[in-house]
Amino acid sequence: MIKKLRILIVAISLIFLSSCQSDSDHGIIYLGSEINYVRKTDRKFIQIQIDTLTNDSFFYPGYGAWVIFNDSLTLLDKRLDSAYVFSDDLIHHSTYLGKGDGPNLLRSMNIKHTIMDDYLVILGTNYDFNLINKNWEIEKKVVLDFYHEKTPFKELEQNPKADYIGLYELSYEHLKLGHDYQGNLVFPVAIPHPDFNYLWHEEYYKQARILGKIHSDDGRVAIHGRYSPIYHQYNFLSTLRGVPFSYLDANTYIQGYEADSILYKLNDSGEVHFAFGVAGKEMNTAYENFKAADIDEYDAVWDLDRDRYSYYHSVDYVRETGLLFRVYTKSNPLVDGLQIYRDDTLIGDVEVPKDFLFVGYKAPYYYGEFKYRVDKEEDSIKLLRFEIPEN
Repeated sequence: MIKKLRILIVAISLIFLSSCQSDSDHGIIYLGSEINYVRKTDRKFIQIQIDTLTNDSFFYPGYGAWVIFNDSLTLLDKRLDSAYVFSDDLIHHSTYLGKGDGPNLLRSMNIKHTIMDDYLVILGTNYDFNLINKNWEIEKKVVLDFYHEKTPFKELEQNPKADYIGLYELSYEHLKLGHDYQGNLVFPVAIPHPDFNYLWHEEYYKQARILGKIHSDDGRVAIHGRYSPIYHQYNFLSTLRGVPFSYLDANTYIQGYEADSILYKLNDSGEVHFAFGVAGKEMNTAYENFKAADIDEYDAVWDLDRDRYSYYHSVDYVRETGLLFRVYTKSNPLVDGLQIYRDDTLIGDVEVPKDFLFVGYKAPYYYGEFKYRVDKEEDSIKLLRFEIPEN
């Protein structure tokens, strides 16, 4: 029932005069201040072997996401609001949750999720977060509150400002759920107001906040973060406005941007430590300004841009091993790229299958999956895994 297909062996050789090469520090402007930017790469060889685990006998509607929870490989099913737990060789052995109004059932699952302490946190489609314990009990529900500041509706409508929390909503096109090791959930936000939004207003990219945060005991949203200078340069990169991020610890996180090769290390109050990162390979970054005439034009160009341009779409830190993973799309129609950083130094830039998404770590393997595409639904389920040598 289980097939293991070795699909890719990549040997990466970064050869420099010393064991670690660093370009000279130089300053860049970020959030109005000059900060140090260092490009560091390691000369070590990295060999990654990616295996594909396949289960042909398990019926699955085809739209979901993998997560590693309670030390198990788990598939979240958006259509049936269920969680399927598998063994390490991808044999199904239990099912939890489900659709409904009863205890430990979900009305609707968004499939965006994060592991926070001993909880699996799943976002619902009604601005609700479900905290699920290791016994698969929904222990708590938290509803997002963007309106706790009580700014009058007339003021929000007639005088929109970037610091009005009541203007924001979840950024669904680029949604990721994370947490900051302090009991707070973190997620991208955006403003849809017709007089101040990412479609038609250049000032949006200079003033708007990009991340929202709530405590798991309180749904009141706080906002922080800004776009990087590359968005000021192009004015309208509305189809590439994703802001991938990942927390390293309780007071440090990495902020990335789809259109920016640079990664920014910040503390939780928004102060910047420094910037690092190396541009990916085979990337089409000939971005063009695009100011949509209306929503229909935006939707049409969105699809075009997401296929023709290359961009960095995820940042994930694995605390157990101290490695940071950044996935990006290539102009190559067959493969994408996966960058691996240790201590702000690039130690590998490898090819991965097209539409690769990073899932997480369960010793000794790192796991990935394929991005869901409506035109590529398959009957079998697949999960990718690989190891990274310690030295």
